Amino acid sequence: MCCGRSQTGISSGQKGVVGSFAVNPRPGAPGQIPAPAKVTSLFEYVGETALTVVSPVTRRTYRFAKPGARLEVDARDRSWIAFVPNLARVRSEAPSI
Repeated sequence: MCCGRSQTGISSGQKGVVGSFAVNPRPGAPGQIPAPAKVTSLFEYVGETALTVVSPVTRRTYRFAKPGARLEVDARDRSWIAFVPNLARVRSEAPSI
């Protein structure tokens, strides 16, 4: 009691509303939102021999075995790979479902 009124917490007219939700829903459960398609970019090696690149972002290794070799690059690595000499971005594509 601080200002002449008693503090009883929640009065009888006010009740808290608690919502329910799934913390870890099963994959494929009804009502679950599907994951977005993973977007990749296609890069072509235009150098003279072969090239291996390890991304500092995803730690994924990209091996371009010969000149003209093309590989799909994870969207998270795209901006970093674009600065690697002798690699040229060909196009973006999303895998077909």
